Amino acid sequence: MDKKRSVIVVDDEPITRLDLRQMLEEMGFTVVGDAADGFDAVELCRRHHPDVVLMDIKMPVFDGMTASETIIREDLCGCVVLLTAFQDRELIEGANRIGVTGYLVKPVEERLLLPTLEVAMAQAARLREARQEAGEMKRRMEEQKLIDRAKAILAQKEQIAEGEAYRRLQKLAMEKRVPLIALAEKVVSQQSSREAVNRAKEQLMRRQGLSEPEAYRLISQTARTRNITLEQAARELQKEKE
Repeated sequence: MDKKRSVIVVDDEPITRLDLRQMLEEMGFTVVGDAADGFDAVELCRRHHPDVVLMDIKMPVFDGMTASETIIREDLCGCVVLLTAFQDRELIEGANRIGVTGYLVKPVEERLLLPTLEVAMAQAARLREARQEAGEMKRRMEEQKLIDRAKAILAQKEQIAEGEAYRRLQKLAMEKRVPLIALAEKVVSQQSSREAVNRAKEQLMRRQGLSEPEAYRLISQTARTRNITLEQAARELQKEKE
């Protein structure tokens, strides 16, 4: 290994923790802590964010599977390797579902420990990369939807083709030196505000018999009095009158 990896060992048997610590340190790992139950394991992971957690399954207070799920969900370590007294297909399937990337049967054989940890760390890295790529793809899709919405708003407002609207957005973003997505968010936000104010005006005109200028003044006054935006004032007035 290029650098020492940090490990937390979790088992309710002190002798097991000691044996694992010795094996790991001989292999070049740094054991940054050990715990006798899942609750302490989670707290140690929050403190140290280790590369690996060796986690026994059956423990008091907070069992290993539950603790592992918490650690993985909160991204508190590089990977989790479960320690179990027996092979169990259902257990392995459950562990896979929560993101555990390795398991060892106790008593742990020293010859299996290092390769199991290396495989687990590599698998966890691949899973993390895949999640990041999926998150990035989702973010790009959401941004494109927002840009398309801004493009449609501008096209309708200016009575131009969407292609021309897109080019105008690009040009304006370049002139103002802001990302296209930031400009799109502004366009969509302004449109949302106008729509909210218009709905509130129509409701006030219909229910209170106000003219359009009177309805708008009421919305503006509410925004100033409550120190909120026009859109927030419009939405609050709508809720009050429902």
